[in-house]
Order: sequence, then structure tokens, then C-alpha cells
Amino acid sequence: MGFAQLEAGFARILELISMALMMALVAVITYAVLGRQVFHLPVAWSEEVGAGLLAWMVLLGSAAAWYHRRHLVIDVVLRRLNRRWLRGFCIFIEIAGLLLLVVAFWGSQSMMRVSVHNSTTALGVSYSFLYLALVIGLGAMILFSIAQLLRLIRGDEAALPNYESEGEWNT
Repeated sequence: MGFAQLEAGFARILELISMALMMALVAVITYAVLGRQVFHLPVAWSEEVGAGLLAWMVLLGSAAAWYHRRHLVIDVVLRRLNRRWLRGFCIFIEIAGLLLLVVAFWGSQSMMRVSVHNSTTALGVSYSFLYLALVIGLGAMILFSIAQLLRLIRGDEAALPNYESEGEWNT
């Protein structure tokens, strides 16, 4: 199994976990609404569980989207560059993005360590568990970004965006 297959498999696992978390989030919210509105029962834990599921879902899903290069991009300048300049600019953008991810990763690890003894009100779960979603999601984005940067540096044409097959504006 090659690195590209391993990378794609890891992204797929992140996608599947994120989808399962979305289903769990819908179930928790449905249960909380039915409990409060239909059965008149308070569901004190639903807000904390929902927030935790949302955090994990978003961060793991964002990492998978990072692998697929599906985050929002303002590409007006990129569309105007020839292939040689495009590669250099993409490398610059990837390095800048990687630096931002590393700073956020470092901060999330720091927040996780500081909050290890703080816990949620209803469930008593350590906030470090929530910050772990940041650490894992950002760590996966860093790995995907490094792989993309290496592809760009190696000169892999598939790593460059292909604007020739698209129209002028893509939504």
C-alpha cells in the first residue's frame, strides 16, 4: 500500500467518523427536543453532548475536507497565473497555511494541558477531551498539508489546481 492510498484511507476514516458523529448529533438533538417539548422532561446533558459531538464532527470533517482541497479559496489571482508561477504561488500558500496550522496546533495542545482538571457541569467530562478534537483535526490537516507541499515541490502536476476544465467562476 502506497502513501497516497494510506493518506486517502485516513481521510476516508475521518469522513466516516464525522458522518457518524453527525448522525449522533441529530439523534441527541431530536431526543432533547422530544424530551422537553413532548414529554416535559429536562435533558440537562444534551447541550454538552451536542457541543462535544459538533466540535469533533467539524474538526474531523474539516481535516477530511483539507485532504480533498475543499475549503473555501479565493482563487482570482491563481486563475491568472501560468503553470510555472502557479506552482510557486501554491507552494507559498501551502507553507503559509502550514504555519498557521502549526501555530493553532501548538495552541490547542497548550489549551488541552491547561484544562485537564476542568470538567463540564452536567457530565463531568474533562475539557481536554474537547480540545483533543482540535489536536487531532489540526494534526491531520498538518499531515495532509505536508503531503501536498511535498507533491508540489516534487513537481506533481496533479497537485496543482486545474482551472482549464472549469468555467471562469466556480461556485
